Amino acid sequence: MKRERRFYQNVALVVVREVRQLALYWARRCRKSTTLGDIAFDEMSKESARLVIAASASLLLGKELVGVTLSAAEQAMIVANESAAMRTVFENGAEEKQLDFKVADSTRDKIMTGLTPEDFAELYQSSRMELRLYFSHTRFSKLQIIAPNPATARSWRATVLRDEAGFTNPNFENDLRIATDPMMRDTPDLKIIYASNLSGNARHPYFTTTLPREITAETEDEQFPANPNGHLYIGQDGILVHRVSLKDAYAAGHCLFNDRSEPMTYDECRSFPQFKSGWDETYALNHKSGGSAAIDFLALISAQRRGVGRCNFVYAENESDIRRAGRLLAAALKDGRVGIGWDVASTTEEKSNPSSVTFTESLGGERFQRLVVVFKLTKEDIARAWVLYLIDVVRSRPRGGPAERLCIDGSNERLFAQGTKDKFAATISTEIILNGSPVDPQPPGYLASINYKTYLGDLYSASVNEGRTALPPDEYIKKDHLLPLKDAGKYSCPVDADGRHGDTFDSGKNAEYALEKPATGVRTPEDVARIHTGGNPLSIPQFTPRRLMR
Repeated sequence: MKRERRFYQNVALVVVREVRQLALYWARRCRKSTTLGDIAFDEMSKESARLVIAASASLLLGKELVGVTLSAAEQAMIVANESAAMRTVFENGAEEKQLDFKVADSTRDKIMTGLTPEDFAELYQSSRMELRLYFSHTRFSKLQIIAPNPATARSWRATVLRDEAGFTNPNFENDLRIATDPMMRDTPDLKIIYASNLSGNARHPYFTTTLPREITAETEDEQFPANPNGHLYIGQDGILVHRVSLKDAYAAGHCLFNDRSEPMTYDECRSFPQFKSGWDETYALNHKSGGSAAIDFLALISAQRRGVGRCNFVYAENESDIRRAGRLLAAALKDGRVGIGWDVASTTEEKSNPSSVTFTESLGGERFQRLVVVFKLTKEDIARAWVLYLIDVVRSRPRGGPAERLCIDGSNERLFAQGTKDKFAATISTEIILNGSPVDPQPPGYLASINYKTYLGDLYSASVNEGRTALPPDEYIKKDHLLPLKDAGKYSCPVDADGRHGDTFDSGKNAEYALEKPATGVRTPEDVARIHTGGNPLSIPQFTPRRLMR
């Protein structure tokens, strides 16, 4: 029996004809799989020899790539529902357009007949299913149903449907998106359609494409009032998002039933005991604090909002950029205490990650990252000169005096860190942080010995997550701060495609520590003045702090 499409389904079908990338962010049981089937059928029925690839995370059943908590029974049910939806759509569509619909086993190139629903689901789950629409005895278009795989995705030349895109591991999904994007760039009629309902992991690339750039309403209801058409907006990564929560689906005529098979109102759904544990992620589409990211996504967005006009970010590639960074820092500083954190560049997993330096000012119990500067340099003396120039900008402010301390990460670049400490001795108190070393004495609240990596990560994460730190409102900061993970009390961080490695997170935590620990050995103004005399330890002809100040 063919069901009448709802308003939001029609919106999706119209929009997908106009754009090349679309993310369907729909609540569960709102006909997402059926609509993907409609999109696939529409694409295939245009003409013969068209190819659609349905790459569903549901087919990763039982594998480590599935990064969410689902039971095998739940995943099997998703597979059964997806396969049944596809079959219904193609049977009804083929009948309407008088095309011949057939099911084939792709591994044997054999047409399958007499399939029961169980046979159909098994063929679907084994990634052997191929749905064909025949225009003649020999001419047909086809839909291949497979498990997503970045290694094989590079060879795809088709319109791609990424069903359950939110159920994969974030790193896996990033790799898959990098692999699939180029295949559509030289062929104007190919598309990529993402679809999912999961929003539990703030680091997930699918989730981060499904929030508006600016959320200004105070409540979720104000941001997204019930709409039978759903809500369209451009997400964080520039992809058009179609959001349909359960309340939108209810406005379009959707209905769920209780255990007595009685229809429930939307308010009854909200209070239904069985929905409580998964309500926000799967029905209301609300992000809640948690996931594996050390920095909570909503806390990060809030911290960046507070930093608008007060905190600055510069990716420095030359001397002009450093001068601009100095001007921004000078304009933003007030008269509070300043701590500086430096995460030194290194090479991780064959990718060179940048150096990051954070200047954090403490005012009235709140931290303001007045400047975060990121750069990649191979000449150590130039890197030191750039940082020393910015340190001198702090010293030259009208009120507040020089920065209290510089904390530099020496875990991977011990010689550079020690050389920097020696050369900066006349200017600023410098402490070298060794992440693997135990904190002694042991900080209060910890039952066992803890190293600096964990302690400073906890210190900084708490400051951001509890709303005590304002960050620069830049995309680079957001993406970099979402990389660090905390698992079983330990911090780790993957390297992203651009070489980011949580470097601004690390320089931020070092700056936080610079403010947290009382300064020692603060130099007098006379000592600091040596930076402008013959005693300058950084007399670099091609790039000196004095030259920068002109």
